[in-house]
Amino acid sequence: MKQNSRRLSERIGFIPDELADRISNCGEISWQNFGKRIVFYLPGMFTLYGNTGKYPAVSVTGSHCELQCKHCRGKLLQPMLSAKTPQELSELAKKLKAQGVYGILLSGGSTKAGEVPLEPLLPVVPQLKKMGLFVSAHTGFATKQMAERLAQSGIDQVLIDVVGDDRTMREILNLSQGVKLVHRSLDALFSAGLKVIPHIIIGLRNKISGEYNSLNILSNYPVELLVYVVSMPAVAMKNHHPIPISDVIQVITTGREKFPRVEQALGCARPRGEYRYHLEKWAIRAGINRMALWSENSVEQAKKLGLEISYNWTCCSVD
Repeated sequence: MKQNSRRLSERIGFIPDELADRISNCGEISWQNFGKRIVFYLPGMFTLYGNTGKYPAVSVTGSHCELQCKHCRGKLLQPMLSAKTPQELSELAKKLKAQGVYGILLSGGSTKAGEVPLEPLLPVVPQLKKMGLFVSAHTGFATKQMAERLAQSGIDQVLIDVVGDDRTMREILNLSQGVKLVHRSLDALFSAGLKVIPHIIIGLRNKISGEYNSLNILSNYPVELLVYVVSMPAVAMKNHHPIPISDVIQVITTGREKFPRVEQALGCARPRGEYRYHLEKWAIRAGINRMALWSENSVEQAKKLGLEISYNWTCCSVD
């Protein structure tokens, strides 16, 4: 039985020799540019090894989502706190500040146009800033007007998912405009002068389907931090298996080769279990600079590589 488990583990984490060489080279590139260090992050929605993050996610739509993307169907909203009105957000922020949080991630379900309806709550952002809170937001695919309002609010950073495949946008995210919606939103957010943290979702269709184009799209913008997340089949999609780890790592190594001087992170959204341990190991070897929701195996891997380790109780997008 143990032998069968070992063989299964080896299959899950299999990396061909050619890719292993690329991983090693990417690790060296990363460590030359950023030093041999890694930061492990714990967002405020999670408790890990007896620690709880200090950066909670707050949904401005509660558990409701109009868009109902097939990879989520609103389930990722369930662990979030809720604040649907400016008054609710103000009161919640006061309570959270008293509890010692460092900041807040504003998020929520999307409209059918693909935008998180943040605008009614943006007047509260200056108040949150006066409290000393760092404030970031999931924007969805923001319009120019939304981007300008976000900038006027003084928000610290915005997070956007970058999908590089028309079919994925239409069939999984239910957005008929396709990739041009991604271009429009990136143009709007960067033009407004916002600090934009793009997230590449790997494996939305259980295979590579536009992830490399996502990297190509981002090469046109002044990206300072790039976050990778991996589609989680257990969340909402039946008969959907995790994309092979080797495919995920190929995207990550390509990202390092294309953006050698951009910090890169493995975000909190990724499959758990045995898959997780192998993915984290290879990502660390490939020189990932930040990782959310680390495992003890990852700490040991970082130590073996001689990396300086530090911890931050926020989203991995926060410095």
